[in-house]
Amino acid sequence: MSMKYIISVVGLILMTAATSFGQTEEVETIVLGKEIMQKDTTKERRFKNHLIAPKGEWQCGLSVMYADFSSDDTEYMLMLQGVNAKASMMKLAPEAAYTFKENHAVGARFQYTNINGMLDTATADLLGNLSMTLGNVTANSRAMSGSIFQRTYVGLDNYGRIGLFWDYVLGYTRNTTQFYTGDTSSSYSVKNKVHLGFSPGIVYFPMNNVSVQASLCFAELSYNNVAAYADGQKTGSRNAWKAQASLNIMDLYFGLTIHF
Repeated sequence: MSMKYIISVVGLILMTAATSFGQTEEVETIVLGKEIMQKDTTKERRFKNHLIAPKGEWQCGLSVMYADFSSDDTEYMLMLQGVNAKASMMKLAPEAAYTFKENHAVGARFQYTNINGMLDTATADLLGNLSMTLGNVTANSRAMSGSIFQRTYVGLDNYGRIGLFWDYVLGYTRNTTQFYTGDTSSSYSVKNKVHLGFSPGIVYFPMNNVSVQASLCFAELSYNNVAAYADGQKTGSRNAWKAQASLNIMDLYFGLTIHF
């Protein structure tokens, strides 16, 4: 084999390597706000769905809900005289999700709920037929829950900034409620619930990788097991199915989410 032939082969290999090194893989450009086309183009589209959650995106967020109540704020206490009652509720719900398809995500959520209530004095007088007096009663309720959800987004604008979404949620909740009379704990109950819910909401992106959202649990089907205890002894239990559809401000959440 001549030296000239060897040099030609080596040169061809080097040119091929240089050409391959200079080529780069084509990366699909993500265009937030682009219209997501339907598979069946023969159907008339009543609205345009814009991209707001690209495929392959991770989300980490925290939803918070806090409320303070007083007997002066509600008309349901009009039947009671001399009422001095207060209550507070706090909910914290961290979550994580993965977008497996454009505008479709699946994720998991953990929630902690703490409710405190206090009744100093109250006298009930129902049209003179029933009268009772309560006082110095305190209640505390703590709940832990875990759930998985599937979320569908609908982008509303051409920039991918604002949209609607709805969650299908499957979860489990354990709730312990304890009652006090004075400084002594008189009784408590333990509730276990398995639930399937539907929660619509709205989302807004002030920045490309940060969103704020508000959602409300609109409908829920649940199976509940409640056991009551007094002085350390089980006094009774109940199992029940429950289905409801309502707009309850107690189920309203506000959240902040990071997208990456």
